[in-house]
Amino acid sequence: MIPNTMMAWVLNSPGVLQLKEVEVPRIREDQVLIEIDRACICNGSDPGIFHGHEAYQTPLIFGHEASGRIVKKGKRVGWFELGQRVCWWFEAGAFAQYQAVTPGNTAMFQVPVNLTLDEAPVMELVLAACRALMEVRPEKGRRTVSICGLGPSGLVLVQYARALGYEHIIGWDLYETRRNLALLLGADEVYDPAWMTDGQLQDIPESDVGVLMMGDDCLPGEPTVTAFMRTIRTGGLVVSYGHPEGGCRFSPYVFQARNLWMKGPVNDMDVIRRRGEEVIGMVTDGRIKIEPLITHRVYFENFLPAFENVLEHPEEQIKVILKWRDQQ
Repeated sequence: MIPNTMMAWVLNSPGVLQLKEVEVPRIREDQVLIEIDRACICNGSDPGIFHGHEAYQTPLIFGHEASGRIVKKGKRVGWFELGQRVCWWFEAGAFAQYQAVTPGNTAMFQVPVNLTLDEAPVMELVLAACRALMEVRPEKGRRTVSICGLGPSGLVLVQYARALGYEHIIGWDLYETRRNLALLLGADEVYDPAWMTDGQLQDIPESDVGVLMMGDDCLPGEPTVTAFMRTIRTGGLVVSYGHPEGGCRFSPYVFQARNLWMKGPVNDMDVIRRRGEEVIGMVTDGRIKIEPLITHRVYFENFLPAFENVLEHPEEQIKVILKWRDQQ
């Protein structure tokens, strides 16, 4: 039986989060109601939403990475059935016991049967990260890819790039633990941009595609993105994926002199649904692994200190899984 109220983490205003009792969402005919099994912190987007973002009006139920079972569905919802375990990209409101999701506005999938409850909510991140290369397939003259930022999204993209058939994968990240994990998950070589010199940049193999997965640049001197662009071949592609709160700085001279071009990740929902089926298959057969990304597990009531730790010490955790105390 679905209760009338539930517990949820509500962002009352920028920077003010509170665990409080709210009404269970009432669904429209085009929505499903999902009982949340697990959720997880988004290292990339959640900090920006927390601090205040033009796309999100407060108060709102925080969080957007979750998975669960459909417990109610509207009359206009096809394809999905009661009791199905599902994951989806993208709809906010996940840090609650129940969430209303609109399948027509999202890319929703049945969770692969071999995924555990803890792994399932990370599928939102997997689908989101893979958008960076969904329409940038390896082909003649496009076989090497560099990924700047080996947080959760970058580590997923290492695996997706390998599964797509990229022959050489290069990673950049400040933190040794992330660089080492990238090597285990399929990267061929990794670099710490904090110690990069002009001479070292010249020794890095040129990439056909460079993907910006990083957050705010915290290094002095030349912007990290500019240095990264120096390692992309003339005429190469830069995919801008990350969400730096302070914006992204780079030299237009380097960008123009190397005749680079830039695009964002796929946002066409039809493409994401179609390519997402391919991603689901890669997770199912083990080409994209989720368990190595999970570093912490906490109860929902302990979310706030866990989130503060993500903000203050991003090097200490990759994916933080959340569950309600009475769940298995």
